[in-house]
Amino acid sequence: MASDKVLSVKADTAADFLEKGYAKMGEEGKLGETTYDLNAKFTTDGKTGNIATATFTMSTAIVRVQWGGAAKTKPDKANSDAIKKIETLLKAHEQAHADGYNRVFKKLKAEFEKSLIGKSQDELQAAVDQMNEALRAECESLHKSGGMIKLKTGSGGSVSVSEVAAGAGGCD
Repeated sequence: MASDKVLSVKADTAADFLEKGYAKMGEEGKLGETTYDLNAKFTTDGKTGNIATATFTMSTAIVRVQWGGAAKTKPDKANSDAIKKIETLLKAHEQAHADGYNRVFKKLKAEFEKSLIGKSQDELQAAVDQMNEALRAECESLHKSGGMIKLKTGSGGSVSVSEVAAGAGGCD
């Protein structure tokens, strides 16, 4: 399970929540971020100096904004509902990143560890680079279908929220 850190954002409307959330995360359009920490350790054969055992480990961490109450006035029902939907979509999206990273890592871990036995230490970095490329591809794949929150204010004070494709980038 990914560690989950929330950053509190005080806002009176859904639009205000988005604007202040972007500011809190330091980037327009960004309300959360899921990162991974990939590590590779190895032992060497005393005679050849080649890798005798290799072990990959990975952890994930989520940072996301969360509504922290009203800035000045309590949101009306439409905005309150919209803020709740933004939070739900955001949490699900960031958890999907963590789940995707873990799925890719689990799929490749044993294969990469086994393939390094008998190889030179220089080849370890190539394996780490390949794992990072696979993890980045997983992130980019998720952004083809989601990752960007869109807000639409309608007549009569209605507020609708949807998640759309964020597109390429944002996974570096």
